[in-house]
Amino acid sequence: MKIFLNFASFFAIIFFLNACGKDTKQTQSSLTNIEDEKKFAQTLYGDEVKVIAKGDLLSNGKQSAIAAIVMKQTDNSYWIKRGSFMQKESDGWKVLLKMEDKISNPKGNLVEQVDAKNGYIIRFDSTKKPLVINIVMANEYGKSESDEAEIKWNDKISNFEFTSPNNEIPQ
Repeated sequence: MKIFLNFASFFAIIFFLNACGKDTKQTQSSLTNIEDEKKFAQTLYGDEVKVIAKGDLLSNGKQSAIAAIVMKQTDNSYWIKRGSFMQKESDGWKVLLKMEDKISNPKGNLVEQVDAKNGYIIRFDSTKKPLVINIVMANEYGKSESDEAEIKWNDKISNFEFTSPNNEIPQ
C-alpha cells in the first residue's frame, strides 16, 4: 500500500508540474502574437505608448497601426504628445508617418511648421479605408492651436501627404 501511495503521489506531482508548464507557454505565445505592434511601439516611445488603431488601415493587405503617447481621449479624437503610423513589412515593422515635433514621413517633413511642443489632436475613422487622419496642433490645454489638415495615403507615391480638409459645401 505504501508503494502505491508513493507511486500515486509521484504521478500527481508530475501531472501538476506538466500542466502548469503548458499553460505558461500558451499564454506567452498568445501575448507575442497579440502584442506585436505594441512591442515595436514601445521601442519608439516606451511603456506609456498605446495602440489606438490597428488592422489593414490602408487597404493594401498589410497590418498597420497607430501608436501614440495619449494625453487625453474623447469619443473620436486623441490629444497625443507623440505618435506614429506603422506598417508591418516582411522584414518587420516600419514607421510610415511620424507625428512628433514635426510631421514627417521617411522622405522628410510633410510641411514646413513650427515645433508642436504640446503635441497634436488627431481624429480618424478606422472603418474608412484607406485611413484619413485629421490633425491640428494642440496648445498646453489640449485645444486646437492651428488650422486643421488631413493626412492621406497616396498609393501613387507610396507615402502619406497633406491635403486640405473637405469642408466645402456641395453646390
